[in-house]
Amino acid sequence: MRHIPNIISALRILLIPFLIYCVLQGEMFYTALILILSGLSDLLDGFLARRFDWVSQLGKVLDPMADKLTMITVCVLFAFTFRGFFQLFFAILVVKEIVMLALGVYFYKKGVKLKGARSFGKVATVLFYLVVIVIALIPALPRYAIYAMLAVMTVSAVIAAVLYWPDIRAYRESME
Repeated sequence: MRHIPNIISALRILLIPFLIYCVLQGEMFYTALILILSGLSDLLDGFLARRFDWVSQLGKVLDPMADKLTMITVCVLFAFTFRGFFQLFFAILVVKEIVMLALGVYFYKKGVKLKGARSFGKVATVLFYLVVIVIALIPALPRYAIYAMLAVMTVSAVIAAVLYWPDIRAYRESME
């Protein structure tokens, strides 16, 4: 039973090929459904892990890895699907997510005990999901509305990354 959150995180990773297929086929309604399923399963695995004390070091890497792989995939796909004005926002997010993913895997492999997700990271993730779901469902929104949503989403992601910096420094120092 204690592995259920990790299984859910792994299933989120397995949703990514279906997400790619839906976006490439222009099936934005199904894209939004997959993102909703991914987001809700993210909430579920976190709830189960905390509620039943099923938190594990693997889960502290696997859960954010599923988030980051999903986010990177969506950013790349949406940057190509909605050409013209998304690229800068998505490029910032992709770089941030790749760096955070690489650091998480690096510290995990070094045996560093990770703290897990923090509230500001969760807020940034929820904002990401909300914005991309809205864009998928209503791609004809006025540009200013899309820009505003993307700006809020990107700023929140950058702020979350900056707020994680003390943890990253502490992990690095614990290795010395």
